[in-house]
Amino acid sequence: MINHKDITVVVQGPVQTFQDRAQEPGITKKCLESVRSQLPGSRIILSTWPSQDLSGLDYDELVISEDPGPNVRFLKSDGNPQYFNNNRQIVSTREGLKKVSTRYAIKLRSDNFLTGNSFIELQQKYPNRSKSHCFLNERVVVANVFTRQYAKGFRVPFHLSDFFYFGLTEDLLALWDLELFPDAMDSETDRENVLFDGFATDCTQAFWVRALQKFDSSIYINGLLDNSPENLEISEQCFANNLVIASPADLGLGLCQKFLGTARISRTKGQCAQWQHWEWQEIYRRYCDPDFPKAPASVKANLFLKRLVHVHPVKLETIVKLYKNRRSSESGGIK
Repeated sequence: MINHKDITVVVQGPVQTFQDRAQEPGITKKCLESVRSQLPGSRIILSTWPSQDLSGLDYDELVISEDPGPNVRFLKSDGNPQYFNNNRQIVSTREGLKKVSTRYAIKLRSDNFLTGNSFIELQQKYPNRSKSHCFLNERVVVANVFTRQYAKGFRVPFHLSDFFYFGLTEDLLALWDLELFPDAMDSETDRENVLFDGFATDCTQAFWVRALQKFDSSIYINGLLDNSPENLEISEQCFANNLVIASPADLGLGLCQKFLGTARISRTKGQCAQWQHWEWQEIYRRYCDPDFPKAPASVKANLFLKRLVHVHPVKLETIVKLYKNRRSSESGGIK
């Protein structure tokens, strides 16, 4: 078992409402206190922005980075910029991880918290790996929140959550030591309907794919639904060989209020579109350990029925929208 003293937790992000980023009051204090409670003896690095109110916060090291500001990965079809906080997440995560001196590290959002430490056991629980698309030195444990298997009713590849990462420090750095996204500027070539086939690549897909390209430059997707059989197969192999995907309850992660209650990701429709831990175990068995037990048929049937009701009907809406978008684009109109 990994000793808590060998773990550094990088708590990254704002500690209060920061420019256009709202923050639940007191959530970062709760986050830091949860680390002390669930991982006694571990080290905490708070990686945040200038001019934050740090009073009452318990951490071991502070990393302050200049705010890169919101980035524009693409222009909307009407030519207006679509703003993201991708570069902010890269900077606060990357600069915090660079200060880690322990063997293992955690990337934890400043608006989430720990409810346990089961992720330590999960990280060591699945020892078998295959040679194909095995890039990291050890597995990294991630949350299934926003690790989607389905989006807009269709299977999607490489849709990995950016909420929580636990593994070797060198592996987390490999995943998060990324170049910043350049801003889209050309109103003709940088529009969403020109850059992507259908819907724009999701932010979480973009992070994961850019990290994977360090190991295999041929990995590429052109849009959210670039779900060719080859892409789905490679995506599953990367998930099976490099990660452990588990629910917040299974790994010991608490979410802030905006992801609970009536939030889309907390409703049945959102939850059943995500990768389930047993589904990850199924691809682990397929690619890494053929002797690993299969999931019970009743569990599979239950999820199938939920997706039949909540996920698959969305396909028709998506097909109609894509058709209308193509017609509009071909006629020179605006999506």
